[in-house]
Amino acid sequence: MVHPLGGNFGALHAPPYIQLDGDDRTGAVAAGENLTVNLDHQDRIKRILIFVTVYAGARSFEGLHATVTLQPQHGAPVDFTLDECRVPSTVCALALITHTGSELVVQREARYLVPAPGVSPQRTVDQAYGWGLDWSPARK
Repeated sequence: MVHPLGGNFGALHAPPYIQLDGDDRTGAVAAGENLTVNLDHQDRIKRILIFVTVYAGARSFEGLHATVTLQPQHGAPVDFTLDECRVPSTVCALALITHTGSELVVQREARYLVPAPGVSPQRTVDQAYGWGLDWSPARK
C-alpha cells in the first residue's frame, strides 16, 4: 500500500513497485503529486486503486476545480475533473487497475464516496471495495 500518511511513499524496485513522489496538501505545487508504477513487475500486481482525499481546508470536492491525469506509458492521457462531484464527498476512487493475467486493465471509477461520521476516507474506500485492510489513525 502507498499512502503518504505515516510516510509510506512506496518503492519502485521493491514491493509494492509503486512510488508516490510527494504529498501536496495545498494544491499549490505546479507539478502536483506523481504516482509511478514499475511495469517491469506488473506480473506481481493484482490490483491498484487510485483514489484522492480532501483534507483540511475543504469540505468536499464540490467547487475545488481539481484535476487528476493518468499518463499511461503508451496511449493518451486520461483526465479526471473532480468538478463532477454533486455530493458532500471527501474521497473519490478514480481508477481501478487490474492485472488480468496477461495485461493491466484500467477501469475508470470516478466514484465519489461519503464517509459516515467518524469513519476515515481511507476506511470508507476500503469498505466500498471490500478489502478488509487494517487501518490505524494517523496525522501529518
